[in-house]
Amino acid sequence: MTSGTLHDTGRLIARARWLEERCFEILGGWVVTTSDPEAKLLLARQSHHHAWHAELFGRVLPRANGLDLASDTAVDVREWVEFLDQLAATTGSVDRVVGVFDLLVPRKLAEYERWRDGSDPVRDAPVLRWLQFVIADESADLTEGRALLAGRPATAPTPAQAALRSALDRAGDLLS
Repeated sequence: MTSGTLHDTGRLIARARWLEERCFEILGGWVVTTSDPEAKLLLARQSHHHAWHAELFGRVLPRANGLDLASDTAVDVREWVEFLDQLAATTGSVDRVVGVFDLLVPRKLAEYERWRDGSDPVRDAPVLRWLQFVIADESADLTEGRALLAGRPATAPTPAQAALRSALDRAGDLLS
């Protein structure tokens, strides 16, 4: 995944920012309705990480006359909107944690790493600086979320988890 033009780079940044804002909303919104104290604390803490990631991406979002990244962000992300809406509507604590740490965060992390690896170290230096922070944060959050899951009794995947997996598969890559 390389970003050759200002518009290409801007589109990637705008989509990443949108995704992080949405993750902040979802995880933060669940805090009130999650009964499991460990999961509630994890969601509360990590929701703020996503807000910070969105802020970082906003710092390097290109702003140029005639560059309309806001409308570009909404194009071709319908399946991602559907996946995130379905994730947001998930009610069980285990289904929520599985949806975030078995599905969403690993996909985001893989896409961020591909973006980093395909970027030009000189041309994309400002973006790469923030992207490294986001990748490190997402990796630590994933480790923490998976530790929470590992501390729970193993259960078979629920219909909600299967539906989320299917929705994410349909969504494909966001940052391509």
